[in-house]
Amino acid sequence: MVFRNVKRIMRSVTKRVLDVEDNRTPQEQMKLLNNFLSRHKFELNTSSIQDLVQSMKKKHLVDSICICSPNGSIVISTDENDFSEAIIGSAMFNYIRTELPESETILVKDKENWFMIFPYNGKIYIIRAASDLTRIELQILAKEIESFLKGHGD
Repeated sequence: MVFRNVKRIMRSVTKRVLDVEDNRTPQEQMKLLNNFLSRHKFELNTSSIQDLVQSMKKKHLVDSICICSPNGSIVISTDENDFSEAIIGSAMFNYIRTELPESETILVKDKENWFMIFPYNGKIYIIRAASDLTRIELQILAKEIESFLKGHGD
């Protein structure tokens, strides 16, 4: 009985102090994103995968997108110099996957950028950006590209 009361009091204090269970939509962030999206048009109905990934790069506010196979060969990239990034990213992902088999996403922060590596549909996606993206954001980006590839038979 005493334990239950202490637990209830702690939960109440935690809710007020940390605002832990606030699952309301962040209205200010939504306004900012809607404002951004209303001022920018992203051409996603294209026949070229290169044009699509360039548009995806702008839409998701990332510096580069590199998609490679698990052995490091590039499938598509927004930068021409991503060959070394593809090899390093796939090697890093494969090594970490052997050490931590349940790992889903690798996030590495250097002085200026985030380096995000994750698997999707048998490919390894390597995203470089000024800020980190959530797992959901990364999956949405990959789904849009995979949908294009599936629709164009690539």
